[in-house]
Amino acid sequence: MGQAYREWRQKYGEAGWEAKFRQRFETEMIEKNDTHFFVGTVHKNPASFIVVGLFYPPKQATGDLFDLDDVPL
Repeated sequence: MGQAYREWRQKYGEAGWEAKFRQRFETEMIEKNDTHFFVGTVHKNPASFIVVGLFYPPKQATGDLFDLDDVPL
């Protein structure tokens, strides 16, 4: 996320980087992937959390747990 910010701020300027950043991380990553944020703390501020990593495997289609039409009885 930090590198995306630095690249897009340079590429899109002060006025345009935030829209691209939000589109990627608030829209695309959530809709297309099963996004997990790895968070951690800094020793001097243990009550503050920072994102230290992302894990975003593609979303898998899941069936309805209570749909018994396909289950042989």
